[in-house]
Amino acid sequence: MSTVANLPQTGNFRVRYATFHNEPGVAILTPSQQVVFADHDATFYALADADTPALTLLGDVSLVERQNVLDQLAGGPALIACSRAN
Repeated sequence: MSTVANLPQTGNFRVRYATFHNEPGVAILTPSQQVVFADHDATFYALADADTPALTLLGDVSLVERQNVLDQLAGGPALIACSRAN
């Protein structure tokens, strides 16, 4: 068994199923209290305070899907794997 180094800390992110202007996706609350919306194509949109009335939170995202969303936000699995220190 090997050890994976430099895992990003993802415990401070909140990820919920959401709709934004009736578009399904997920809403992410970052540790800096910024709201980001990701649609089904994994396109990320940083939302301003004026955008929040159009955002509807629906429910919690499972642990596996939450990690997948946060990996995509960090640049995807390939970028994460290639950017680790040896």
